[in-house]
Amino acid sequence: MLKFSFKSIKMAATGLLMAAVLAFSAAPRAIAAEAASSAPVLTKEQVETIVHDYIMNHADVVLDAVEKYQTTSMQKRQDDAMKMNHDELFNNEKSPFIGNPKGDVTVIEFFDYNCHFCKGIFPKVQKIVKDDKDVKIIFKDFPILGPTSEVAAKWALAAQKQDKYFAFHTALMSHNGPLDDDFIEKTAKDVGMDIDKAKKDIDGTDIMIQIERNRTLANQMNFNGTPSFIVNDQAFSGTPDGGLEQAIDNARDKLKEKADGKKDDKK
Repeated sequence: MLKFSFKSIKMAATGLLMAAVLAFSAAPRAIAAEAASSAPVLTKEQVETIVHDYIMNHADVVLDAVEKYQTTSMQKRQDDAMKMNHDELFNNEKSPFIGNPKGDVTVIEFFDYNCHFCKGIFPKVQKIVKDDKDVKIIFKDFPILGPTSEVAAKWALAAQKQDKYFAFHTALMSHNGPLDDDFIEKTAKDVGMDIDKAKKDIDGTDIMIQIERNRTLANQMNFNGTPSFIVNDQAFSGTPDGGLEQAIDNARDKLKEKADGKKDDKK
């Protein structure tokens, strides 16, 4: 749900006011020129009064303008962030992934191991990778839901160093109870991790830098919660409307349209 700040409402209302001032002030002059009329031009104060009264009586117009402004502003910010951080988002060798490394669609998930919604969508992620052999799914550990979220993320990235990431990830995502340090370490043992090596890795700076960089990327993408997704060039603060499968289909449709456009250009 969109939140309307005073600043965004003020900017949207100001835009409406400016547009109305131009329209109202220009209209009498145009009519006068066309009809050679001597009708008086409205003063700025009169126009402001008319616009003020209209806005007060049509709050829905302002709210619609605010929503459009916020949506457009967020989309631009996300587009700019994706362009600026494209390699780190899509080609960072330190980011764990599953699926086809050369798939035509890449899905990036920012998630937290304590996130109920992340766990809820995980079976769908598994199914997509099983059924669609042309998708790559990248995981960005984004611990924001408490200390055990960060502990779990560190162990997961330590698991990656031992080629155990997805086994560890699956075990935590399939766990319905609360996480604690003992359960996380037990899970690491269960998936066959070298515990001594893992403990050295989770205390190192390499993993912490990776987690902090994920947080920075999420902030630049305006992702404030989990899960959040990127599907090729589309960002979703939350699960995509219609589900991940639909977002993947839409991404492929865009690729096809782009390819068809290039063919037309060559004709």
